[in-house]
Amino acid sequence: MLEVKRLVFHFSEGDTVTVRTSEPEEIIQMIANQNDGWLQYDDIVINVKNVSYIRILAD
Repeated sequence: MLEVKRLVFHFSEGDTVTVRTSEPEEIIQMIANQNDGWLQYDDIVINVKNVSYIRILAD
């Protein structure tokens, strides 16, 4: 069974979005491969350009 983790996206304006996933490395790799644009994961759409940093937390 895969461990579910929380990815907390911190944006340049101070907002945060939290996503629960069992594949955090895959999501981070998708973001790392984009310089600009949008990433959709489940029902959340993230503007990659505005992400300041991502924190991974155990659920």
